[in-house]
Amino acid sequence: MSASERGYSVLLSSLHRASAPALPLSTLQGLIVHCLARLSPAPTPLAATIVGSPLFRPFSLTKLDALKTSFRHAVHTKLHLLKDAPTSVFLPSLNTQLSAWLGAILRGLEGGHAITRLACCSGLLLGVEDILKRLPSKQRDVESSVQVEIVLAFVDVIDLFTSSDSWRKEFHPETEAGEEDALTLSLITSAEALLTVPPETFVALPLQQTLALLVHTINKSFMSGMFLSFKSSMEHHPEYKIHVRQGAPAFRDVHKISSSPAMSHVGSLSRLCSRSISLFVDHRPKLALPHVQETLFCLESMSQNVESGWLASGLADAIDESIAPETRTLTESIWTILKTLLFSTIMVTEAGLSAVVDVPPEIGHSVPSLALAALRSLYHLAFVIEKFGGAGHSAFPELKRAFYLALDILAGHKADSEHLVQQLCEELWSNGYDLSHPTQKAKKAFVLSAIEQLIPVLTASTIETYVLPFCSPHLDDAHHRDVFEAAHSVVLAIFSHCHTQVADYTPPHGSARAVPTATMVPFYARCLIENSAEDKLNTTQLCLAFAALVKSASASGDPALAWFCIKSVLTACKESSPAFDGDRVHRLHLALVSSVSSLPLALLSRALLVVDGIIEGTDGTKRDELLEALFQEIINNVGDAEKEFAVCWWNERHVRWARSRLAIARRGSETDGENSILKESEIPSRL
Repeated sequence: MSASERGYSVLLSSLHRASAPALPLSTLQGLIVHCLARLSPAPTPLAATIVGSPLFRPFSLTKLDALKTSFRHAVHTKLHLLKDAPTSVFLPSLNTQLSAWLGAILRGLEGGHAITRLACCSGLLLGVEDILKRLPSKQRDVESSVQVEIVLAFVDVIDLFTSSDSWRKEFHPETEAGEEDALTLSLITSAEALLTVPPETFVALPLQQTLALLVHTINKSFMSGMFLSFKSSMEHHPEYKIHVRQGAPAFRDVHKISSSPAMSHVGSLSRLCSRSISLFVDHRPKLALPHVQETLFCLESMSQNVESGWLASGLADAIDESIAPETRTLTESIWTILKTLLFSTIMVTEAGLSAVVDVPPEIGHSVPSLALAALRSLYHLAFVIEKFGGAGHSAFPELKRAFYLALDILAGHKADSEHLVQQLCEELWSNGYDLSHPTQKAKKAFVLSAIEQLIPVLTASTIETYVLPFCSPHLDDAHHRDVFEAAHSVVLAIFSHCHTQVADYTPPHGSARAVPTATMVPFYARCLIENSAEDKLNTTQLCLAFAALVKSASASGDPALAWFCIKSVLTACKESSPAFDGDRVHRLHLALVSSVSSLPLALLSRALLVVDGIIEGTDGTKRDELLEALFQEIINNVGDAEKEFAVCWWNERHVRWARSRLAIARRGSETDGENSILKESEIPSRL
């Protein structure tokens, strides 16, 4: 008997054993790969033996992974053997031989247990996907039969867990002690392979049941968000605020989640859930929308439970030094779970929102509720989002897409937008936490980022009653930087909206009144001057904010309002108090220069005269910065109506500025005994 025959005999003997095999699983895995790829004339009997073997039951992730890996590697080995075989014009093509071999294996898998079949088909499909790039371009259609078979196997698995037949429920597949349930094992084993199935084949699945089982599994993996309820496990410690001893129930619960196979595969499960949602909505939107809504409500409930547990645990306002050393492994595991939950929520949410954007209005009446559920889910996880830069402009791309997509959908429904803003403001006002509490700070920054995008659809009443009182306390408090900057962004969004309204639309008599710009402009002008100090708004932020303020004031139709802003800055710069040092005055001068492009022609000449005086009274590097800033404003930002005047004014002045600098430089060289010469070309003269 040859070595190959002996190996085949040992493999068959092991596969027929009901007890533990004499050989380790890794050895059997190698034998399966070897025999499947080399068995002649066809591997059909061996495939039937494998899929029906009692060796792989009761089910475990290790056994199913071994099956999947064996079939995946067998595809690689078979391709290698076919490529190394002698060629002949009488032999079928490589594609034909490989397809015949795959068909023979699939015939052998027929009639096997659904879960075992699913594992084998998953391995086959992943193996085929691996080798496609190594096949000739005209021979890459070998995977279609395997794709159909994995879909059929997955349908049989779904039927095992969703059938209404009470008799079948009594015989659910068994798993080894300590393993996940059979449904979770099936989803984990097949998720990666199912993601490679093309849409036209994937939609043959019962998408309603598929989505429900995936959401159930994800929710179960995170214990419905209840894994932070461990107040009873905490013990008093004289030195540390947070002390949970090893072996306490909290340690067991968190370890159970963090070490579970489901948690390790949440990424692929979430991607499969996202794909199910997208294709479900695309093909059957009317049927899909209630189930997508149920999915997002489940995520919202989970995130709400997580936030409640986080606040109750005492971890919300704990610092590293207040956590006992033996408890820090617990908190590290918790943060890993929280980050995983956030990414899973974003992935599923973004898929749901992207899918419903194009749903016809006549069946899309529930779409606003989806956006609200998505925003509330992210709102409850704001304390996690904060660790990744917040939900605003600095968010990572996936979060940014989900966040702004939810806001875009919601902005199309004014009543829902108004209700959300009012609800969130009232909740944060009444929850009893101040801004020193980290979770409160994170939630305020999140809400402010959301409000900024919803300003165009909010009424003046909501802006005055809720938005401005919500922002005002944070406009001067730079200690909490993210909230401070978000509050200023909201106020600038209000000014931008007011400017757009005035420029594009005149409300008819009796319509809703506009935001009172006349009272906001003086208030915010003083606010910006106060925030020109060091460690508050930086120079770029100050210039952008002041330019937006002046632009809104100019658009109000009252030139005095725009000039009030200029005058306020000039008055502040003339103060002799120690608070207004040279650097701060220079920042205000740069802010004033940035407003030149925001002024109408009637005020532009007055403003440029003021700027001319400022430049004449400044020297050195600060003068260069003012000149460059002014040049950039004129060349890039001044409007067409004012451009000709501004350019002519610049051309008249730049020669005089150059001569003035030349005289200063000569006086300096006489004092220092140097012979340096400053050329006129050092003044921007590109116009």
